[in-house]
Amino acid sequence: MPFVLVTMYDKAEDLSIEFVKLKDGKHDLSFRVDETFFESLGSSEIQKADVHVAVEVDKNVNWMHVRLAISGSLTVDCHRCLVALPMDIITKYLLIVKLDSQEEATMDHEDEGVELIYLRPHEFTLSISQPVYETSLLALPMIRNCDEMDIKPCDEAMIQKLETLNSESATDEVVDPRWEKLKQLKNL
Repeated sequence: MPFVLVTMYDKAEDLSIEFVKLKDGKHDLSFRVDETFFESLGSSEIQKADVHVAVEVDKNVNWMHVRLAISGSLTVDCHRCLVALPMDIITKYLLIVKLDSQEEATMDHEDEGVELIYLRPHEFTLSISQPVYETSLLALPMIRNCDEMDIKPCDEAMIQKLETLNSESATDEVVDPRWEKLKQLKNL
């Protein structure tokens, strides 16, 4: 059984793999990140985070496959009532790394969830902070509210205010007389 080290990382620059120290074959690594990691990369929407990143590195002489399995919880604002809402995330990502390459650009692979990276011969570490950051944020649902939750932590005062504003706007609608004339033409 391979040795797995779990370390908490706060800064993005700490989340890297020194692949030159790894022998050819498979290696398992484990990282944990919190909200300071997301803040260091510019995300202000993450209030709390407890994310586990399981990394499987399959290293060969000329390439590496780096599989990221990301799971945990990110706390964000509810889109409806702005209460802090913990959201569970589970996602996977694959990095294909070409070693000892003369290519300069980092290129995206055509498949979704796969990225192709070229490293120069003088590089000895691979930063996985950006893929972890982006993949974690993309794992969040587009609409963040408590509709799917058993216990709804909604801010009732905010919900009532939204309903009041919504009902006021529905009753205050003034219809432009030109639209009424167009509706009459449509019915002819």
